[in-house]
Amino acid sequence: MISINLYEIFMQMVNFLILLYLLNKFLLKPLASFIETRTKTIREDLDSASNNKTQAEDMVEKQKALLSDARKEAKVIRDKAAEVSKAERNRLIAETNTETKNMIARAKEEMDLSINKLKKDLLTEVGELSVDLAEKILGRTIDEKDKQQIVTEGVKKLSVS
Repeated sequence: MISINLYEIFMQMVNFLILLYLLNKFLLKPLASFIETRTKTIREDLDSASNNKTQAEDMVEKQKALLSDARKEAKVIRDKAAEVSKAERNRLIAETNTETKNMIARAKEEMDLSINKLKKDLLTEVGELSVDLAEKILGRTIDEKDKQQIVTEGVKKLSVS
């Protein structure tokens, strides 16, 4: 027959309650504390990762802005260098043109001087030849003073015309 022993039931209940108490004290509380700590750590890590991501995005934007500014500055520098180069080239061309004009003017002056000297020499020579020819035609000798006077007058007449 089946008998119910109250003492055993009571002892089973006491054992069960002791088991629940021990499980709660040594298993559930430490496990709950560990899970809570772990949850806090994960949340902090997620927040930190989110902050790091935001900071990284800010840094990327700043770097992009700096790179854009550097490109603009480089363009300005290149443009200025091109302007300076063009101005220097124009200045050198102007100097060269001026120097060339001066050289041509000096060469023309030298040529004019040489031509004038050659004309005078030629006139003097023609005058002397004319006097010599006149001596031969006239058959008499013209002294040096008269010769000089005739050549000078002839040169003056040729220079005037």
